[in-house]
Amino acid sequence: MAGQQQNNTLLSFKVGEEFFALDAMKVNHILEVSEITKVPNTPEFMKGVINLHGNIVPVVDLRVMMGFPDKGINHDTAIIVVSPDDQQENNLGVMVDMVKEVIEAEGIEVKPTVVDSKKSRIKNFKGTFLFENQFIHIVDVQELTIAAEI
Repeated sequence: MAGQQQNNTLLSFKVGEEFFALDAMKVNHILEVSEITKVPNTPEFMKGVINLHGNIVPVVDLRVMMGFPDKGINHDTAIIVVSPDDQQENNLGVMVDMVKEVIEAEGIEVKPTVVDSKKSRIKNFKGTFLFENQFIHIVDVQELTIAAEI
């Protein structure tokens, strides 16, 4: 099966030892982890909410959503604030282990990716590609926001 061509800009990041990316045009902010207010009776992956310019933004831990063990927060941990539909009220904060770089994905060949949905709340990825001898899985922002709904 032939892969599709990826023609956009991606923001790459690390969760565990794996590399992922998402559409950089859906990213509104990249934040250091500061105070996150816990929300009672929420799933383990829901870390809480933050105040971002007067807006309440829910924050999820992508590590936990993908079935990786929770390793806590360190100096590289970041929150990527994304919006699937460019609406500020639909922002979602996604905690990752480390933001890596912006990748110009012009002409990169993306292969389909199969996900074990028993281990992960993310049901599928847009695909996987090879960049600088590293496999990178593309997270669909729309899929991510659906998986984060409580």
